[in-house]
Amino acid sequence: MIINTTHTEQRSILKELRSLMPQRTLSPAEALQRAETQANHLISLYRINRGAVPSEIISDLPRIRVERDWDMPASGAAVWDGNYWVISLNAAEHELRQRFSLFHEFKHIVDHPNRGLIDERLAERVADYFAACVLMPKAWVKTAFFTGTQKIEALAELFEVSPRAMSVRLAQLGLTTPVDRCERRGRYFRRPVRPTSRGVHA
Repeated sequence: MIINTTHTEQRSILKELRSLMPQRTLSPAEALQRAETQANHLISLYRINRGAVPSEIISDLPRIRVERDWDMPASGAAVWDGNYWVISLNAAEHELRQRFSLFHEFKHIVDHPNRGLIDERLAERVADYFAACVLMPKAWVKTAFFTGTQKIEALAELFEVSPRAMSVRLAQLGLTTPVDRCERRGRYFRRPVRPTSRGVHA
């Protein structure tokens, strides 16, 4: 169930998020920055300030329907069927992966009006980044990291994401040092590394 919003507010969320994206071609750095701004705005609209972000903030939106498919060749897909935006998730994948894919696909829906202004490979990277920013907000992760635990598994459980997703997010935030970084098919992959108490900065 959607929390802390009226039906009218729910209907305006997609419009509000789209309004935060300029109607022009963005550089990769600016596209990522805007994605984080949208993610933070989405969280603020629901007045969520800690813990795992509920998947229902997307799945319960008007004109959004979430389906699960056991025969999907990809992790997720989003398509407008004339009445609803249908987000299809790969039911064969782990629940935490499906949760990440839900927010990834929602970002594609948000960016649909601007789809011609961004390279397809960059769009995938930006959608991943948006999902990470919603599910693992920078301030929340840093607070948990410095005042709670630095164990990847424990942080992943706290935010209800996979350990791999949390490992990547910690590296993005400069809380751990990536051992390896390479670009494959438009996405960044990092080897998981365990955080240490030395050489860590906020």
